[in-house]
Amino acid sequence: MKRNFAPRFRDFLSSRRGTIALIVALAAPLLIAATALSVDVGFWYQQQDTLQSAADAAALAAAHAANYGADSVENVEPLALAAANMASNNQFSLTSAQLVLSNPPVPASASGTKITAWQATATIPRGSFFSAVKGLGLPGEPAGTQSATAVADMVQKTGSSCLISEGTIVVSGGASIVGSNCGIAANATSCPSMTVTGSGIIQATSVVTAASCVSAPQYSGYIGTDPKDPPGAPDTVMLNTNTPDPLAGLNAGNVVLWNPGWSVPAAPVEHGNAVTPNLGYNTWDQAGVGDCTQMGGDYSAKCELYPNYLTGMSNAGVADLVLNEGVANGSTFITGGLRGQANKNLTMNGSNYYINGGMNFTSDSTFTLGSGTQSVPVSMVVNGGMSLTNGTATLNAGTYYLTGATSGTKVTGWGLLTNVPSVSIDGSNYYVDGGVNLAGGTTATAISSGLYEFKAYSGNSDAANGSGGAFYAAQGDLTMGSTPVDGTPHAPATYYFDGGLNISNGTRTVVLNPGIYYIRNGDLIIDSGTNVTGVGVTFVLEGTAAYIFNGGATVNITAPTDDCVSPADYPKTSYENPNSPYDGTNGEGICGIAIYQARGDTATDIVNEGAASTFNGGIYAPSAPLTMSGAGALNISTTGVPGLVVAAINDSGSGNIKIAETSGDGGGGGVTMSTALLVQ
Repeated sequence: MKRNFAPRFRDFLSSRRGTIALIVALAAPLLIAATALSVDVGFWYQQQDTLQSAADAAALAAAHAANYGADSVENVEPLALAAANMASNNQFSLTSAQLVLSNPPVPASASGTKITAWQATATIPRGSFFSAVKGLGLPGEPAGTQSATAVADMVQKTGSSCLISEGTIVVSGGASIVGSNCGIAANATSCPSMTVTGSGIIQATSVVTAASCVSAPQYSGYIGTDPKDPPGAPDTVMLNTNTPDPLAGLNAGNVVLWNPGWSVPAAPVEHGNAVTPNLGYNTWDQAGVGDCTQMGGDYSAKCELYPNYLTGMSNAGVADLVLNEGVANGSTFITGGLRGQANKNLTMNGSNYYINGGMNFTSDSTFTLGSGTQSVPVSMVVNGGMSLTNGTATLNAGTYYLTGATSGTKVTGWGLLTNVPSVSIDGSNYYVDGGVNLAGGTTATAISSGLYEFKAYSGNSDAANGSGGAFYAAQGDLTMGSTPVDGTPHAPATYYFDGGLNISNGTRTVVLNPGIYYIRNGDLIIDSGTNVTGVGVTFVLEGTAAYIFNGGATVNITAPTDDCVSPADYPKTSYENPNSPYDGTNGEGICGIAIYQARGDTATDIVNEGAASTFNGGIYAPSAPLTMSGAGALNISTTGVPGLVVAAINDSGSGNIKIAETSGDGGGGGVTMSTALLVQ
């Protein structure tokens, strides 16, 4: 048997068919395992890709949700879970146990950009078709899990808003509001906080609102940052974000700054009887009184009066009249008023005048009050108003108290009424109770730098012009804050208009030199046809004052940039004075601010049809709404402060507001623009 078995075995081993069968039998488990693994690995890769999408969606959703106030993992989780299941088409039906969220710390950026990271890890049981099978010598793949992790950064970069409305912004018709290199913000929380109708536009580098929605037409108009987007596209508007007021520290205590503290001197006490000079056609010479020299013809006397106690001067008719003659410093007290006519000149020398009964005088040549060379500046009190007609008037440096008559004269109510062709008011301190009326015929008025209070009389009337106020410029050219004619340094340039500043349509040009201009109980009104320019100027509106620019007016104001008080320091403590004057800046203005409308002053500001206004500096009116109408234009350029802060805006017709920020960081409100970025 042994001999026969060996050959047969050799024959079996040498058989090709037997060899293949053996190899297949031995390799079958490995081939099955490889096939199973390839199927399962492909399945795992597909699962991992879908799982990664779910993790990515969860991380991004968490970052966005946190940016809108859901700032804890517990609050963010439901939104992230919903996003993950939606991204995976609910393939895994992930639960909170399978999705882990965290908020790892991120180092602060050197540029000030704030980064908040949100990490999402999704985990599922690892499924298989074949790899888990045991037998045929294979151990089978043990049960396991698959996971995917994603990290999304919420990048918050603080920009600037050059226009901040504490309430709503409404743009209608063809009106527009455009911010260049800066943002537009509306802090109204009611929805919509921004509304555009017609073809209106609200466009800026950033558009931010504290409300949850804005409103724009479907096929016209626009709100947003990129006009290539569909009209009103919400993805270019940042919602639910309040913009802080960067000028909240400006007069944070809401100090009432109107306190010039004037005290009009009392009438002097005179002993004896008043002297009545003969201001007519006679020649006379009286010791202690004066003299008149007859020059021939009507109103031809040349009269000179010494310092005295005078009366009976209500109907003077002379060629020349000189008061306080013969002395550098003298005092004259006139009772019953000073009225009449001088064919040539009226000269008032000396240092002190007290006139009861008003002053209403006509001169065909010159009025000269005080002297630019006398050692003691003139002090003049006129009770009953001052009216100067014809001639050329010069009020030299001194202190003037002009109180308008309450009744009985043609200048009723006005402290100073003049229609002389040229008026030069050379400082330094003027109190005009009744206001100033530059009436018809006045072609040029120059008011030197100084301290002025123009106070409107409540019963003011002017039949010729039908207008009142603290300062009414009806004709010619007006310059305020010019260098005094004697070249002396400027006094603090502080102007108080108690009753308003009215630049009417008869005025050609107005030049405002550096200083601070206070207005209350009346408005800053610039009428059509006038051209107003100012450099180094700040207007402060208090009480119920507003600014009103009417059609055809051209306004160009530049705020102070040096020799001024910073907004944070206004009013400056070192300038506080319980007596007088107290203006908070010592006449220097507020740095970067062209108009400051005090907190609590809710009077509506108006830019009417055709008015064109340009401001190099900010307009800060946090309590006042702004109304734009017609073709009114408001162009603002600022550096370091927001261009426009208002209570609300209503821009209609074709009114345009354009604001440009010229500095890199704007200085406007801290508007935080947030972007979610998937970084892992």
